[in-house]
Amino acid sequence: MSASFIEQYALFVILGHYGSGKTNLALNMAWILHKLGRAPVLVDLDVVNPYFRTTDFMELAQDAGIRVLGPVFGGSNLDAPSLAPGIETAVAHASLEKPVILDVGGDPDGARALARFAPTIGQVENRLVVAVINTRRPETQTLDDNLAMLQELSDTASLDIDALIGNTHLAEFTTPVIIRDSLPLLRRLSAQSGVPLLAVTVPQGLPLSLQDAEDEKDERERGDEGKLASEGKAEDAGLFLSVERLVKTSWQ
Repeated sequence: MSASFIEQYALFVILGHYGSGKTNLALNMAWILHKLGRAPVLVDLDVVNPYFRTTDFMELAQDAGIRVLGPVFGGSNLDAPSLAPGIETAVAHASLEKPVILDVGGDPDGARALARFAPTIGQVENRLVVAVINTRRPETQTLDDNLAMLQELSDTASLDIDALIGNTHLAEFTTPVIIRDSLPLLRRLSAQSGVPLLAVTVPQGLPLSLQDAEDEKDERERGDEGKLASEGKAEDAGLFLSVERLVKTSWQ
């Protein structure tokens, strides 16, 4: 998928389970918008999980000219739940020129921080509320688990979910077969929930086409890389969204 859908909205609300990759997706979206000449505001609403918050990557984002708003103590060893001032104002004034990306904490517990902004978010017509799905996480491996999570997130945040983004990965160990295997569940989830599957992320450098996958297998002299289940389906080619792996552990 091209980044065209990212260009079309003034406000993005990113929901999902712990470890689904919300922060990495949010950073990539902010990068894309910045490269398009926009002035994105990246808001860290994760006051639950002290690991892999957007605020922890504030310097990286700010060096690229991206404004970050987050918990007052984010980026330190203090983790008292607190939200930065100015979030509501930023949301209320979100526009195509100054888009706002809300990176919400995992699970319904994290979505509770979002509920206080629901009335203001509801006033922004040009918004997109997405649920990020990583089918390799223990809590989101089945259709029933994902359906329950979507309902809980929507109820807790007091917002309808507009789209799904598949973000199945195993960090640096992600292969085409891992993404391939996620597609049937993502399609079933979309069909059962009535929420469209907007995109499926693919790490930069991972082969998307059958020929690329075969070339990689030849180079590595191994035959277990597989191919994407969507090979041969032209309508699926537009789903794929290339993302850079920006969120890493301290030892990486």
